[in-house]
Amino acid sequence: MIKQTLVFALGAALCAAPLAAQGAEHKMDHKKDGKMEHGADHAVSGWKELDAYHMLMMATWHPAKDKNDMAPIRAQATAMVASAKLVAASKAPMACQKPEFVKMQAALPAETAKVAAMVTATASDADLKAGLSKLHDQFDVLEGCAGMKS
Repeated sequence: MIKQTLVFALGAALCAAPLAAQGAEHKMDHKKDGKMEHGADHAVSGWKELDAYHMLMMATWHPAKDKNDMAPIRAQATAMVASAKLVAASKAPMACQKPEFVKMQAALPAETAKVAAMVTATASDADLKAGLSKLHDQFDVLEGCAGMKS
């Protein structure tokens, strides 16, 4: 339990650095329903491992999608793999315990590792963006069951 808490804290710290460096584009605000949101469209689910992965996804996907900036994914690929492993090992909320979600939860580390391998192989920005886009689309499956939106 202590080890998982420390790993989660480290993951959260790794997530916060890129966001701070980018001017914290996704500010967290409390909403009336008790959920926290990043800006207007990034909810936190309460599934702490998925929320940590979500922070990394936001910090890498949005710069890639919006600005063709691949530096964040190149810098955070290893952290994303580690975070994906924590998601896979964690207990999903009941809403996410349907076969299609369980399958994606288990596959997240391998799918994330594919993008990390592209980084290691110094793939072109276009290829890396395409790989990250595919990973983001796959992540959306889990995000949807947890009530989040990226």
